[in-house]
Amino acid sequence: MEALTLDDLLASVPVTEFVHVGVDLGQRVDPTAIVVAEGQRRDYALDRHGHGQLEGGELHYLVRVIERLPLGTSYPNVVGRLVEINRSLGVRDQRFWVDATGVGQPVIDLLDDAGLLVVPVYLTATDRADRAGRDLRLGKALMVSRLQVLLQSARIHLPQTTEARALVDELLNYEIRVSEDAHAQFGAFKTGTHDDLATALGLACWEEGQGWAWGLPPAGVFDRR
Repeated sequence: MEALTLDDLLASVPVTEFVHVGVDLGQRVDPTAIVVAEGQRRDYALDRHGHGQLEGGELHYLVRVIERLPLGTSYPNVVGRLVEINRSLGVRDQRFWVDATGVGQPVIDLLDDAGLLVVPVYLTATDRADRAGRDLRLGKALMVSRLQVLLQSARIHLPQTTEARALVDELLNYEIRVSEDAHAQFGAFKTGTHDDLATALGLACWEEGQGWAWGLPPAGVFDRR
């Protein structure tokens, strides 16, 4: 049996490239949902030129936090909770991907004032993703299809929690309908169901990020599984 090299051993260890926080801001009849996903690269190779860069492999999303705040939680209290999460992560440059479709600029201003790095996301009835400055106009069809691909390829890993089971239920109830004017509609259309956790997950898993040097995070990002 051929002996493993140091490169082989390093490449067998998943490395964290980023942390994303997806936030579906609640309104009067919907709670706020928060999902924190750690992006891990697996089965990669180290480049052959000794620059400490990763090549190839596959990105997996380890969901570390799934949380639904009580219905009626005020936006200042939502911001306070997100600040707590930001502080507890202990990493740099994590982005908060926030569905601002129904709440607009005032809540985004609160998040900015709290010092969070925010990407305002405005969900649309298209299959496009367009950036304008820091804002992202994201077709819900595109977000849902990406989420489905990640789930079907077992690249999203959920914890064994009550909230995770609620998220799975949401995904099972997630439907795509076409209205009479030929516009696609996405969401939980069954009576008594929500799609806030599914939306937060889709936002947390939307972009692959740029990664840290060597693909390695600062110490103490998360306890490894």
